[in-house]
Amino acid sequence: MLNTATWKRAALVLALVKVSLGVAALAAVYSRVDPDPVYPWLLHLVYGLPFTAAGILLVAGGRRDPRAISLGGFFLMAATSFFNRPLRTYVGLTLPGHAVFAAVDALELDAFMAYFLWTFARDFPHQLVSTVGRQRIRLAVLLSLGVGLGLFSLNILHYLTSQVIQVKSLSLLAELIPMRGKGLFYIFLLPLTLGAFGFLIWRGRQLDVTDHRRVRLFLQGFGLAAVPMLAETLIGLMIPAYQRYKDVHPVLDHAIILVHTAFVLMLPLLTPYAVLVHQVLDVKLLARKALRYALARYSATALAAVPLAALAFYLWQHNDEKLREIFSGYRAPFLVVFTGIGFAALSYRKTLLEAIDRRFFREQFDARRILTQLLDRIRATSGTAALASLVSHEVDLALHLEGGVSMLVLDPRAGVLSDPRNRSRRLDASSHVALMVSDNSDPLVVNLDDAHSPLSRLPEAERHWLVDSGFRLIVPSLARDGTLLGLMGLGEKRSGLPFLKEDRELLRAIAGSAAWVIELDQTRSNTPIQRPPRKPVVDDDDDTSQEPITHPGLAKECIHCGKLFPSYTVLCSVDSRRLEPSHVPYMLPGKFRFECRIGAGGMGVVYRGSDLALGRPVAVKTLRRVSPEDAMRLRREARTAAAVSHPHLAPVYGMETWQGTPMLVLELLEGGTLAHRLLDRGRLTPQETIDLGISMCDALAQLHGADILHRDIKPSNIGYTASGVPKLMDFGIARLMYDLRREREEGEQERRAEDPTLPPASSLWTHIDGITPQSKPLVGTLSYLCPEALEGKPPDAQFDLWSLAIVLYECLLGRKVFSSVDPRQTAARIRMGRVPDLLQLAPESSEVMADLFRIALHRNRSRRPETAGELRQKLEAVRGKV
Repeated sequence: MLNTATWKRAALVLALVKVSLGVAALAAVYSRVDPDPVYPWLLHLVYGLPFTAAGILLVAGGRRDPRAISLGGFFLMAATSFFNRPLRTYVGLTLPGHAVFAAVDALELDAFMAYFLWTFARDFPHQLVSTVGRQRIRLAVLLSLGVGLGLFSLNILHYLTSQVIQVKSLSLLAELIPMRGKGLFYIFLLPLTLGAFGFLIWRGRQLDVTDHRRVRLFLQGFGLAAVPMLAETLIGLMIPAYQRYKDVHPVLDHAIILVHTAFVLMLPLLTPYAVLVHQVLDVKLLARKALRYALARYSATALAAVPLAALAFYLWQHNDEKLREIFSGYRAPFLVVFTGIGFAALSYRKTLLEAIDRRFFREQFDARRILTQLLDRIRATSGTAALASLVSHEVDLALHLEGGVSMLVLDPRAGVLSDPRNRSRRLDASSHVALMVSDNSDPLVVNLDDAHSPLSRLPEAERHWLVDSGFRLIVPSLARDGTLLGLMGLGEKRSGLPFLKEDRELLRAIAGSAAWVIELDQTRSNTPIQRPPRKPVVDDDDDTSQEPITHPGLAKECIHCGKLFPSYTVLCSVDSRRLEPSHVPYMLPGKFRFECRIGAGGMGVVYRGSDLALGRPVAVKTLRRVSPEDAMRLRREARTAAAVSHPHLAPVYGMETWQGTPMLVLELLEGGTLAHRLLDRGRLTPQETIDLGISMCDALAQLHGADILHRDIKPSNIGYTASGVPKLMDFGIARLMYDLRREREEGEQERRAEDPTLPPASSLWTHIDGITPQSKPLVGTLSYLCPEALEGKPPDAQFDLWSLAIVLYECLLGRKVFSSVDPRQTAARIRMGRVPDLLQLAPESSEVMADLFRIALHRNRSRRPETAGELRQKLEAVRGKV
């Protein structure tokens, strides 16, 4: 059976074929027929070509992103509709090859516009977590696909019966031909397309997270650009009186066409800009950096050139007519508007370009000024410490980098590159990274996601060094003989934009000036500069034991009290016990200092630490060791989670890595966890339980509104501040770790066999055969999973609500609900919905509390609350009765 991806590719190829033949048909028939008095033939190109270009850019650049392919498919399907009339005219004139043109014309690919748009709306910016929302959008996708297939098939059937078999076709088939009959084709298609645009506008309004500001503006602009045109077209099809009124008032009809043109062109012109410049989709093109300028700066030039060129071409075609005849009748409004736009854009071109530069590239102007001034200030600097401080501060000020800038300087005696400010781990000058940087004077772009990058061949230890440092660009400082004297490591821009060619040229000039200062400093100290020995770059399998990265040693940890000390310490200062090596360093250079171990669980070990930059206490949770590429993904996902804030959500400050171990930096909750409270105090009162449930429902509503599922709600993931405010911890981490699962269970057993002291793997990474279909790994903790999770159903908001209900149940009991030693027995009870009644386990509880849990933990999911807000309302109602 043909899968979805295959037939989508086939539809895209057919769309390109139809557009190509449509352009050829338009060129062939333009001089043979009189132009339509209402719909000039030139508008076919004005409409169709931008849609085609936008579709090609999205499909070609977003091969790895199905959302980009869906959006590009919508543009290509829409582009084919603008060439239906030229193709039919070519066939009607029986020009050479008209049979081929007739067959292509019968392929009404615009029938799939709504389907491609709905698939984009389903997945962008990410899939919904609401059960009802997912079901509704799935229904819309299936409905648009069914309508599209029906219209497409009926048009092919009409072509076969009328052209190939040459029998009298059904009248209904003739009515379903686009731009013919009673417009039944678009009466079926346009409501579905309008619905998709309306849904996108609604989704844009729901994204109130700061990190999604660009996505929200893109969705709202994308929808609002299309809705007026589609709505007016649909009204004309469904209300004949409106269409007759336009026919007898041509001025109104011409004005509407001009408005249509403005709105229609906004879609293909602004969408690539939003995707390529603001990167609302993962589209990677080799020409993206050039397109940034072309789509922003030179759009003003095109605004003047296109109308004037079109006007000149039109005048050349009608050079035998008088100007008074040309600028009269139905053509006058179009010509006047085109002329006015062209001359206005030409007159104000310079002002418009300056306004665009100030609006979109203000950061680049500031960066250019700061970096240019830095070139002059570097030469007046003496000493590598002052040089590193000056360069790091000024470059970060100019480019606004995530994680700042680190400058590493060569120590010839030790043969290492080290940061005088001690903000980054040292690097062996003979490492493959150092040699790769020194062999090329151009800055090295760090992109571990690119399988074709030379960095992918580096040993794993060196790739981990790149991830731990957070570098996205490395700029070498080379001596006159090509020896590597130092390097600048730059983090990602906070704006999310890549480094421009101008950025790299200025940074290379700065690195060259810095090399002069470093070389002069080493000459004064009479230290000879030696080029490190060359080593071939090898794959991980050939060099798994090599450790060319120098790093601080492991901290020493007191097993009894959990306090951490520097690596040279022998005895604990608290209880005088002998210290053991820890799993973390005592200090993460320039970022955090680890102080003591405060907990351990399935997710990892939690340490109390100190943020060296902000001077605040933090909790650092170590996660399972991952590959360098997965560590980069974790960093990006952690930034998304950090953008969600709520009084009852423990904020995520960020994600760091150390030798492949992800470290999640969280708010330190001094009041301990709910698990500790239940262990120390026993059960909570009904009032405390309800208040806790309401707080957690508010937090979940915020998470689910950002389309983030927690998926591991349990007492140990609910913490308290020093003042007793409950906060939900570790949100989004379950999904992150599950998505990055690469090793099999045997790999985990081998890891534990090699080092039994390592913390146990999270429950997110393990599975028990027979619990889930096809032995799917469990995401979360077994005792808090809902029946649908054990059945392998797609996760949604009800997964979290079930877990929260179990937690509240345990607060009233003071112990676990499912406490069986055998996990298979526990899984069987959950899957069958065998949750004991509250009155059986706690007879002193009230009937209203028991009713609440009967509903929240009902075997039939349709009886349970569907949203966090609904569960909160039930808790509010119960609180008034307890």
